[in-house]
Amino acid sequence: MSPETQETLFRSGDAPAPEILSFAGPTGGVGTTLLAANLGIHLAKKGRSVLLVDLALTEAGCHLALGMLKTERHLGSLVAKQVAEVRDAIQPTSVNNLSLLAGYPDLPEVANLAYLVKQKILASLPSLPYDFILIDAGCGTGADTLDFFLAGRTSVAVMQATPVGVEPFYRFLRAALRRLLVESLNRKRYQALAPLLNARSPLAGLWDLPETREEDLSAVEQAIRRHSIAFVQTGLSSEKDARLGLQLETLVRRYFLFPTRFLGALDWDAQAAGASRNLEPIGKAYPMCPYSLSVEKLANLFLREDRDALTGEGHLAPSPLEEMDAYELLEVPYSASAKEIQAAYPRHLEPYLETSPLTLSLYSKEEREAVRDLFEEAYKTLITTSLRQRYDEELIAKGKMRPDQRVAEYREAGPSSEGPHPQAVGLPAPEKVEDTATRSAKILEAVLAEIKTFDGAGIRAIREAQGISVAEIVAETNIRSWYIDSIEAERFEALPGLIYLKGFVRQVANYLHLDPEKVLKDYLGRYEAWRSRREPG
Repeated sequence: MSPETQETLFRSGDAPAPEILSFAGPTGGVGTTLLAANLGIHLAKKGRSVLLVDLALTEAGCHLALGMLKTERHLGSLVAKQVAEVRDAIQPTSVNNLSLLAGYPDLPEVANLAYLVKQKILASLPSLPYDFILIDAGCGTGADTLDFFLAGRTSVAVMQATPVGVEPFYRFLRAALRRLLVESLNRKRYQALAPLLNARSPLAGLWDLPETREEDLSAVEQAIRRHSIAFVQTGLSSEKDARLGLQLETLVRRYFLFPTRFLGALDWDAQAAGASRNLEPIGKAYPMCPYSLSVEKLANLFLREDRDALTGEGHLAPSPLEEMDAYELLEVPYSASAKEIQAAYPRHLEPYLETSPLTLSLYSKEEREAVRDLFEEAYKTLITTSLRQRYDEELIAKGKMRPDQRVAEYREAGPSSEGPHPQAVGLPAPEKVEDTATRSAKILEAVLAEIKTFDGAGIRAIREAQGISVAEIVAETNIRSWYIDSIEAERFEALPGLIYLKGFVRQVANYLHLDPEKVLKDYLGRYEAWRSRREPG
């Protein structure tokens, strides 16, 4: 493929207006067409001129999502030469400011679009007089779908927020990245390098191949900087599914070495489902239903003046997880508070658990365990004040951290490090200070008076009131910090079997100077209630 053809076939952010957004799904039935059509409705309602282009060649359905049973003009009009130009195949819709270039899969020449026709369509889009052009690129990993998907300044993959949707998403992303390599390199050069690429992660190892030239790396860098690939989730069914998007964003960046953005999740509801069945435009018929509101939120994101927030930062030479420092692993700033570190740790660790579907096809069991150990060590280092102080000093000595970047509120030093005894400098003797055990007992008594049941929040409150960190319990009991955090947050689905859970709760209770039998009775009551709701039979 010549450079001229590449520039024609793959449009990028270099083109001025209109803003071209493309949408595709790893598989059918994930809501790609509904999203493209309803995003067009919301952008049009906000006063922007919008063109919806249906390039899902074999399963065109944008007209149906807009409540149109048939269209007078469509791609078939252009292919059959009933009209000469792309703009002549466009027609208005029932939504003000929204126009449609409809598909026409009934015509074989449209379902199997000739390359020159595809080139003509994509070359025409940047010159059309619209604020936004939304492309429904269809689904799958075929060349047409990938070319249409990469034609947008921002390319949005629509994935199902379930374990079943993860592997197709990875497969689609691999195909898109390989197509991106075809774009950045000429076809002959790509074919020479293709057999040497990592089949699971096309960009991984490219930087280390002896056969890779400097101009190859430069071309790939430029292609990555020109494209912004993002994704949204559909089909949410649980809080765990809601966390999947942010976890995937990090995984894609670290495993596939591409700065993919998670734009959010789309809610689904009875009104939206009813409108879809009745061929009503959801955003027009039910603008306040949960689905419409989540699409409107996405529209607002694309309307922000700061569009650079959606643009990739470009590829950086791969940095293995084992070479990252603790802050990089947990993706927290050097000034992160303990609360920020506690929030980041489970988010990054969860994808590598044995029960998570996110990394099953990416890492072996041994590799996942090794990664969990890295996160465990990073968390222990940053959450323990003394360890963090020493660690920060090491980073400063290496030139990775500036002294002013350290966290401001380190825990105050103990009495032994506060200088000479008051009497040694002629000051009156202070009143007798309570020892640590007495002080902890009083704090515990006050907190216990407030707590009626030993649920996860109560256990956390007692631990924090005594000034005990999770890392301290880990050091004493050898229970992984992830399990302690999960006990306190009542993430029951992430906890081990009942026998192990009883042992963990008993050890934590003993360390916190609580009656283990009372804690077990209260906590396991909540656990059993959750299990009965989950498995009513």
